[in-house]
Amino acid sequence: MMSQKESKSTQKKSKDYLQLSIKPEGLKNICFSVAEECYKNGTIELERHKKQRYENGFDDTETWHLDRTMALFIIPRLKRFMEVNNGIANGETEESYYEKLRFIIGAFENYYATDKYFNSVDIEERKKLTDDVRLAVEYLSKLWFELWW
Repeated sequence: MMSQKESKSTQKKSKDYLQLSIKPEGLKNICFSVAEECYKNGTIELERHKKQRYENGFDDTETWHLDRTMALFIIPRLKRFMEVNNGIANGETEESYYEKLRFIIGAFENYYATDKYFNSVDIEERKKLTDDVRLAVEYLSKLWFELWW
């Protein structure tokens, strides 16, 4: 059995390794926490969320707006899928398949990865952004079991 000192040392090494093994630009594709935006350094809440990220790989702030978290997770993976995929979904042509995937990516980016929706004062523009995301989710649900290669 490991002593408490050895256990803490192992935990620190694991944490250090995780921090070193992920490039900073890649971190945005796996960490969608907003805790650091919401809480000041040194607060109990921020420390609690950091502990959750260390123990679970995510913290509660990623569940506050789960559709956003999932969309931001999917965007870079769908882009890469389009680069490496070597097939198309049943009932789709290559053109229609990739058109739908591009639409999903664009709708998610416009709504979730930018401030277009929240900065817009145009009701019609906001409605279009929302309608596009609804259609993107519909496309995604129809293609869900076809996203493999």
